[in-house]
Amino acid sequence: MPDVRVGVAHGPVLPLMGDVFGTTVNLAARLTSLARPGSVVIDAELAAELEKDPDYDVTRIVRRPVQGLGIVQPYVLRRNRKPPDA
Repeated sequence: MPDVRVGVAHGPVLPLMGDVFGTTVNLAARLTSLARPGSVVIDAELAAELEKDPDYDVTRIVRRPVQGLGIVQPYVLRRNRKPPDA
């Protein structure tokens, strides 16, 4: 099974005929292209929503230019592992 790359952006989308459109969708696609195999890259808005959630670890990575959107601040998202119950 190949490692997947995931990009997620938080924001409004325009649903139309079973698909979604808009800047948020374009940003998610661009973040996917920045992701390494087996990783999830998210935008700054979603990072702000998740940064205080103890279930996730959000790590800022180097700002990068993305086609059509300028410079973006991507973050890597990881799930925090919970210790086994004692």
